[in-house]
Amino acid sequence: MSENSGNLRIAVLVKQVADVNAIETDPDSRGAIPGGALVMNTYDAYAVGEAMTLKESYGAEVTVICAGPESVREVLLRGLATGADAAIHGVLPGNNAVDTLALAGGLREIVEDRAFDLILAGQVADDYETGQVPAQLAELLGIPHVSLVTHVEIEVEGLHVRRDAEASKETVRCPMPAVLMVLSGRDGPRHHPSLRGMMAAKRKPIERIDVPTIDPASRLSWSEPIVPEKVFAGVIVRDEPADVAAGALADWLLEHKLLERRES
Repeated sequence: MSENSGNLRIAVLVKQVADVNAIETDPDSRGAIPGGALVMNTYDAYAVGEAMTLKESYGAEVTVICAGPESVREVLLRGLATGADAAIHGVLPGNNAVDTLALAGGLREIVEDRAFDLILAGQVADDYETGQVPAQLAELLGIPHVSLVTHVEIEVEGLHVRRDAEASKETVRCPMPAVLMVLSGRDGPRHHPSLRGMMAAKRKPIERIDVPTIDPASRLSWSEPIVPEKVFAGVIVRDEPADVAAGALADWLLEHKLLERRES
């Protein structure tokens, strides 16, 4: 950690993904129609919000980082409009199809000499949901990482982190620098781009860095996405009294040997 909290330097890794709520499909081929809206990954937006909260509390300097083609400038602008101080575009050529470890290696080249005290990222991406890049980056940097993070505090000794481990809530303390994978935003929608923020973001420079050459073997090829055919099965009981509907359900369960009849 820097000598005082006012010098705390935070990086936030963000990813541009297709808007899963706006994907259209061809009813004949069941394939996705290309050209849909591109947005910031949901969990990365939570990470940006957490960084803004830490900035307000500790006077941190926040840098948003995104690797990808030219289109990722839009998500970097959103990060700046939310309150980030700087942005870095790791330029990836071609179709941006890079395996997670190769991408983590490229991000390491961007961040390792910049003395970040804390690196935040979303828990998973909306598209492939692997959740691998932040952990791989931490391993390549030789620093600790914590997943499923819901709350972060900065202490003299390092980080005080709360995480949601599904069946339990956990508290973790770890030194800095570290990588944290943010699961949810503690402040809800409080941190979001404003009109004033968007105007200010356009005046902030976005640093461009060519991501180091990646072994072609790390490039991925994908088959065309296909929407599964909807198959409806089951028995629907309509407009019947409750006892009749319950009897129909019991008969179906007995027929399919999911329920055993007990003799009275």
